[in-house]
Amino acid sequence: MEDLKSFSGLQLNRNKSRVYFSSRCSQKEERADVLGIARSDLPVRYLGVPLTVNYARDQDCQGLVEYVQRRVEGWQATGLSFGGRIELIRSVISVVAHFLLQSILLPVATIRRVERLCADFLWRGGMHAISWEQLCRRRKEGGVGLRPLLEIREASTLKLAWRFISGGSLWADWMHSRYVKQDNVWTCSPDNNHSVTFKTVLRHRGVFKSAIRRVMKDGSGTDLWRDPWIDRRSLLDIRGSPTYTEDRRGLTCSRILRDGEWRPDSYRYTEELGGFIMSTVIDPALPADRWIWEPPGASSGSGEFQFRSCYNLIRHTFPLSSDYEFVWCKGLARKMQLCVYKILLGRLLTRDRLSSFGVPVPDPKCVLCCLEPESIRHIFFECTLA
Repeated sequence: MEDLKSFSGLQLNRNKSRVYFSSRCSQKEERADVLGIARSDLPVRYLGVPLTVNYARDQDCQGLVEYVQRRVEGWQATGLSFGGRIELIRSVISVVAHFLLQSILLPVATIRRVERLCADFLWRGGMHAISWEQLCRRRKEGGVGLRPLLEIREASTLKLAWRFISGGSLWADWMHSRYVKQDNVWTCSPDNNHSVTFKTVLRHRGVFKSAIRRVMKDGSGTDLWRDPWIDRRSLLDIRGSPTYTEDRRGLTCSRILRDGEWRPDSYRYTEELGGFIMSTVIDPALPADRWIWEPPGASSGSGEFQFRSCYNLIRHTFPLSSDYEFVWCKGLARKMQLCVYKILLGRLLTRDRLSSFGVPVPDPKCVLCCLEPESIRHIFFECTLA
């Protein structure tokens, strides 16, 4: 700490600092006294993020639920329209949850509680005319464009897996030496001693094989048999495990890549496999072999990870709505767009629908003509006074 002070000019405020020890650490009080910093225990919140010993539990994330509840209670008194409430959920609550999901793996129970608060706020605590799952679809698929937090959570874990697989960071190097060791991340099996984070990385390997591509410098950093460098598949996937023996462990692609050219004839391959190998990109200007981000259907770019394309890779898709252009046409006020949206879904809370839900209605007839029961069809198409 003194070296840091002399190097950067920054001085540690010991009164505002706390030191945290592992449960296996002995002489905690003595070590804290030597540092001159008060000792504390996890969990603790730092920059709004709950820091825990293991994975975050629902009770550790109570701060997020309380934050959402405070914001919702403050907004309820403002008299916002249905569209205004949707925009607040999209621009405030979803952004805060997204920030936390970039840092920790929020429990599913916490996400469910947050979404329940959002849904209650959207419908003002009353009857939910449209399900939350329906609203969280894309507009082209019959929703209003909200993003389900569970899918954002899944995309965030994929981003974490990308950081590990692409390497190049101290965290990735430490995780590799701690859990992978002499094995290969594409073939190692989950173990009880693995952390929740590493198990998450292993669980998403199949998705990653369809979204990344290997670009070679000289092949020395690519496992010949186990890395999925051949048309997003590994040689082990193509040839099968009987052809993979211990003497082939650790072989790299430099065995068939020489002087910047593929030489598959130096190894026995079928003509089709040789064609796949020859199509693998070689870039001698690279500092080393690298993975590039290239999911199916994404436009070619820099090869760097993009959260949007990652989200599109894992999100649930639904049939396209034939009413999209009619409902969300340009120039139509948002209030009218949402009204038309509810009409086409048949979800306006007219008196006939309220009666069907068991809500007491003094008079089910139309308030304008007082002749026919009030329904969506009657109000917009049949009532002579509407």
